Amino acid sequence: MHGFSKVLPGLLVFASLAGCGGDSISNERLLDAFEDGRTSIWVSGQAPVSQILGDEGIGGPHQRFVLRLNEGVTIIVRHSLQASERVPVERGDSVRFHGRYDWEASGGIISLTHSDPEQPGGGGWVEHKGVRYD
Repeated sequence: MHGFSKVLPGLLVFASLAGCGGDSISNERLLDAFEDGRTSIWVSGQAPVSQILGDEGIGGPHQRFVLRLNEGVTIIVRHSLQASERVPVERGDSVRFHGRYDWEASGGIISLTHSDPEQPGGGGWVEHKGVRYD
């Protein structure tokens, strides 16, 4: 039994990493926040890039792109280029994300998509073609 307790944690880590690549992430929490007009909550999701926007300098340099959820809601991702590297997205690419959601009438904004130990869960990320940018 003692050997099992040493093997089990390793198996759990392996099992959790094995699902990171292509597993689907639900947009349910994000869509609920949009419907309820909630803001400043942490969400995860996935969606295709529908538009590449120019970089923004407010609060430091940020890469910006628009995601269109299959429910017709558009989300702008503001990804810090000061805290992370640029995500090489193109129109039509699918991305997965985790960050802080702020409500807007057309959908909202996802920000804080970078590693930050002072944020819940250590901050956010954007994943593109299996590479995580945080």
